[in-house]
Amino acid sequence: MVDPVGIAGDVVTGATALAGLVLVYLGSVASGFAGFLPEQQRTVRRRFQVRAWFAFVGMVLAILAAMLALIGKWLGNGCVAGSAIALLELSPNLGDGRDQAAAA
Repeated sequence: MVDPVGIAGDVVTGATALAGLVLVYLGSVASGFAGFLPEQQRTVRRRFQVRAWFAFVGMVLAILAAMLALIGKWLGNGCVAGSAIALLELSPNLGDGRDQAAAA
């Protein structure tokens, strides 16, 4: 079995990289929305807002995972480090928002 404290450093690296990529995606969503004319923006606003919120939540979860991994490694606590791994696994599922936007 893998020791969560032993891989906490890798979780920090992966979580911060994921947060950065989601931030780039969030910027892409914002610039995509800005590319529409003002009268067109009203019709696509909801779709872009849903994507932006899911990306924001994914980024926050990735940052929380990095913080928990740092705390878990510092304290040597496997439960905290395991929670960081669980958050890191959850955050990419919320980062895109395309499936959720299509359902809305």
